Amino acid sequence: MRVIVKGYGDMKRFLSRQSILELKEGAKIKDLIVALGGNVITSKTAYLDGYKLEDSTMIVLVNGRNIHALDGYDTILKEGDFVTFVPVLIGG
Repeated sequence: MRVIVKGYGDMKRFLSRQSILELKEGAKIKDLIVALGGNVITSKTAYLDGYKLEDSTMIVLVNGRNIHALDGYDTILKEGDFVTFVPVLIGG
């Protein structure tokens, strides 16, 4: 299954070359993070490229919806889903 991944701020530099990612059916957000070279520590904390992914530092969206309003890192992805990583503070 293919999902589209996009990053903003510092994540744009890291994710720009991986805009489409191939994952197994039924993959979750935590599987996507691991596929990108990160790791999931707890149900609320993960790391990707040295960034701590939690509500206070990074917003992760699936099709425009915050994963914490869904099932967090256990949110199941589907073919064609659009996953966005947005740092809480980005400069202009």
